[in-house]
Amino acid sequence: MKGFFATKGMLRNKRALTPLLATLLLVVFALAIGTLTMSWGKSYVSGLADEGSSAGQIITISAGQLNTPLKQLQMEHIQGKISQQTYLQKEQQITK
Repeated sequence: MKGFFATKGMLRNKRALTPLLATLLLVVFALAIGTLTMSWGKSYVSGLADEGSSAGQIITISAGQLNTPLKQLQMEHIQGKISQQTYLQKEQQITK
């Protein structure tokens, strides 16, 4: 029994890590996790951008394709010929 208490007393006087070293390890760990997450996120987002690359393409619409009054109204609004308020009023009239 005496040997057990002597060993236990020895362990009480020793510290595993100083608080400064523990803080440093936590900061390094957090930076490593952040770096890995940002690296993964960058590759993930660039993959999404490659899939949606058609979003920047120009679409040409001929006058023959504007065969409904709603489509014509939408084109006038997109081109800036009418205000949004006018667009909404006319849209409401057309869709009734």
